[in-house]
Amino acid sequence: MTKSVVRWGLSCLSVGLLACPSDRDEVEISSSGAALTASQNADRVLQGLVGSADFLYESGSLLQALNRVGGASGSCSSSDTLCASGSSCAPVVSCERHELEPVDVEEARSELGEELEDLVQHLREHILIPANLESETSTSATYRLGADVLCDDEELIAPASSSSGEPSHDEDCVERADRLQLRLRLTSPRQGDVDIAVLVGQERNQPVVFELHRRSLGLRVDLAEALDTARELGNDTADIEQLSGELQLQLVENAARDYSLELNVLSALKSVVRSKGERLEASLGAASPAFELRVDGNARRFLAGLDLRSFRMVGPLRVFADAFVADSSEDPAHEPGAHDLIAPEPEPEPEPSYHGAIDLFLSGLQGTLEYVADSDVLKLSGLGFGDATSKIDYDGRSLLALDLNAAQGRHVDLVLEPQGDQTKISISPSFDLKLALAFHHIANQVEGIAEHLLNDTWHFWSEGTEPAVIAEDEQLRVVSGALHFESAADSSANVTVPAGMCLLGEAEASEETDDWRHQLSAGVCQ
Repeated sequence: MTKSVVRWGLSCLSVGLLACPSDRDEVEISSSGAALTASQNADRVLQGLVGSADFLYESGSLLQALNRVGGASGSCSSSDTLCASGSSCAPVVSCERHELEPVDVEEARSELGEELEDLVQHLREHILIPANLESETSTSATYRLGADVLCDDEELIAPASSSSGEPSHDEDCVERADRLQLRLRLTSPRQGDVDIAVLVGQERNQPVVFELHRRSLGLRVDLAEALDTARELGNDTADIEQLSGELQLQLVENAARDYSLELNVLSALKSVVRSKGERLEASLGAASPAFELRVDGNARRFLAGLDLRSFRMVGPLRVFADAFVADSSEDPAHEPGAHDLIAPEPEPEPEPSYHGAIDLFLSGLQGTLEYVADSDVLKLSGLGFGDATSKIDYDGRSLLALDLNAAQGRHVDLVLEPQGDQTKISISPSFDLKLALAFHHIANQVEGIAEHLLNDTWHFWSEGTEPAVIAEDEQLRVVSGALHFESAADSSANVTVPAGMCLLGEAEASEETDDWRHQLSAGVCQ
């Protein structure tokens, strides 16, 4: 059964890592020529990507940088020990740190290459073959993928149990294939490029379109078509009122040995769902690319970028209430005893009564990470939360408002470079974060909101023209400039850390309060 599921996935997606169609005239094609071109394009672009990334495993400096910023993994184990009296003592905990090494990256690269070869071979030998060709015109070829493609040959039913005397596929698998009526329609927008539309069901809904082009591979998903497909196939979509927008995953050859993997939001995404009679809306603005990974083997440069825009979620307060309360899931420790056997079941607590709506708006989330081989420097550029104030409102009243560098373009740049065994972080032009909190507006409905969230404004900022800090264990050393934190509601929590001093933090909150503001202090570096 597992292999059958894998086969279905490969058959539906082995044309994967593909791109999107556009409104262009179709050129003449032949089914055999289009199939060959599609598989050749996939093979060339995918293998070119693997080859362009060779500098990543050749360069040890990137691995060192990733290990510094958390790329390494770790594991801990504990064992009970016996005291001299024979009673059990506290367990001894030992931890190991496993850092990334060049051989780890090379193994991953080799495995990816083998998987890509298998994918292209499956496309060429099992999908786009004459036996699957259903119809053909001068500008298109349509392939029907039935049970002989979608069902696993290794799970054929023996002839003795088959009425025809020939091996047959599992009946459930055949039924699913007949219900899907899966087709692939090949067209060519220009010479040497092939588009593949996935047609599903009797209505031939088109939720996915692939492109296998000479310079790019990609996949475009139409969420409205995907919802129509799910409804036709009988999936439970009663709670989904609306689903719309288009996403694109694209692998682009910018030049020889220079590739980008992009996730694009081509048109704004929107979903409307209902749960227990209540309506929840979510949306995300269009952005291209919304996420990008670029490997430039010529410049020996790696780049990762994020650009999410205008995320909004609107719904009833009851949906968000638990997110505003501190975690209190742990019960007080007690020794088990006989009274546990006769203790009555606790009465269920009454369902809280909520009213009003929450409007959560994140203006954006941006940033770019750049690494050049053998430089030992990571550059984080354009970090920010969009071009406007991000906020959470309750019936038009502000619960939270977030601004970063509001007077200086709303973005900040960071440069991370080694400083001995630590990492130096240089800040440009400055860091100025304000967080206005007013959760008292819902405190009469939501119990357990921390006191320091009820009505306060927190202000974090750096001072100086070239502020820089060094990240050390459990402290932040100020190299140049100064760091400040202020609380509008509690001046006793204010902290100023001048150059040469360290920002210190307690490992755990005190028993009297969970207010993190009073865990920060300025002091002599340890």
